Amino acid sequence: QTRSLIMRVCTRKDARMVHRFYVNNLRDFMRYEPLDTKTASSLVYYEKLLDVEYDLLLQRKLLRFFLFEQSNPFSIVGTVSFRNIEQAAHLRNCQIGYKIDQSKRRQGYATEAIAMGCRLMFEDFKLHRVEALILPDNIPSCRLVESLGFECEGLLRKKVFLNGEWRDHYLYAILSDR
Repeated sequence: QTRSLIMRVCTRKDARMVHRFYVNNLRDFMRYEPLDTKTASSLVYYEKLLDVEYDLLLQRKLLRFFLFEQSNPFSIVGTVSFRNIEQAAHLRNCQIGYKIDQSKRRQGYATEAIAMGCRLMFEDFKLHRVEALILPDNIPSCRLVESLGFECEGLLRKKVFLNGEWRDHYLYAILSDR
């Protein structure tokens, strides 16, 4: 828990709630991630996705928290995920992803969830580095991670295929010893 949020892993039994969260925000989320409207509108897709994510959690390769307001623990307000978790002796890092319901933005939820999630990655997973890839025109997201201590390390040209084109992304990172 954070000051305002309950952060928890969802499983197949939560698929309807996860489906509702994505469908309610689909147009907005599609600007930042490769989602197909037909697939992303299917309940079956979320059942399978949650099964895959749970298997990856057991392998310590991915951890996605769904975010709930403490005052309403039955409606998702966002997610924060840590994927591509590497825990080899010479690599101890991951990539972060996050999204907040359109109606719940600018209330500090992303800040709380990212701060808590990074702390967990550094303390419990013993990672050294958390990275974030952010579209250059996503100024609110750049400001958000900068406020948490992430530093921009450069521009990755044509890094992600999104909405029919290769898009540049800034690479931000925060280190455990900052």
